[in-house]
Amino acid sequence: MTDTGSARLEHRIGARGRFTLRQPAGEIEIRGVEGETARVRDTDDQSLGDRFEILAAEGSLELRPLDHLGGLLRTWARGSAPSLAVEVPHGASVTVEAASAEVTASDLTGEKRIRTASGDVSLARLAGAIDVGTVSGDLEIDGQLQLEILGRTVSGDVAVRLPQARRLDLATTSGDVLLDAELTGTGPFEVRTISGDLTLVARGGLRVEAQTVTGDVGGEGLKIVESGRGRKVGTIGRGGATLAFRSVSGDLAVVGELPVRTAEEPTEAAAALPAPQEPAMPSGEDARMEVLRALERGEISVTEAGEQLAELEEVHR
Repeated sequence: MTDTGSARLEHRIGARGRFTLRQPAGEIEIRGVEGETARVRDTDDQSLGDRFEILAAEGSLELRPLDHLGGLLRTWARGSAPSLAVEVPHGASVTVEAASAEVTASDLTGEKRIRTASGDVSLARLAGAIDVGTVSGDLEIDGQLQLEILGRTVSGDVAVRLPQARRLDLATTSGDVLLDAELTGTGPFEVRTISGDLTLVARGGLRVEAQTVTGDVGGEGLKIVESGRGRKVGTIGRGGATLAFRSVSGDLAVVGELPVRTAEEPTEAAAALPAPQEPAMPSGEDARMEVLRALERGEISVTEAGEQLAELEEVHR
């Protein structure tokens, strides 16, 4: 292993070794490479040993924040959080735990587990299984091979774009989900939200089972074959794997292709106009939002929230 007092660190972990990084803040970039060596570099040329406790063993490398003041983690001042560039063997098992750090990872085929609080996560050119969770950070997964995805967010949005998914389990509270992938294999395939919407890009045949109390279900090529209170079953094309969508107030919209946003420069006249005031929220929507907030605070269960929202729907219908 190289000297821990420098800004660079190398350690041989083997083609399927383990790499673990615990970093409260900053930026993390992890890339899979050929070989059996893990490499860590502080892009600001700061000593890794001044920031991390480095645990190097046969087949593994772990970096975690230095511990000071009787067990309390040292506070990293604003602007001093590290920016790390990491290389690991393609097939290595990778674990990242962060608070506000931004995480990007690419070219990995081994097990991957990533947890952040407010940092965004961007994953590309991956294969195999992914277990990723954020609180308020957004999650973006772009793949070129089949993936098995377990993803969790609270308010962060999720975007999944890849040729095929063998297994999919996505859950958000208020975050929206974009799913652009052909669902193959035995699954299961499921998206769960409280108030978040699901935009589904139609790829091949698919069967959709949607349960949403107040949300809408529809879109291009979706043929509803069964409908009941809060539940709809539909098919796309000739059917195929089953995607389950569970939500309280979220919508499910099927689109034929990804929506393209076009930015328009405002004219001088338009720029001079005052910003339009947002319309007041109707009393019925106020009540719905209060139910959702109570659910997010843990004051009521999902079942209770569904029942209350259903009652409000009847009152305001």
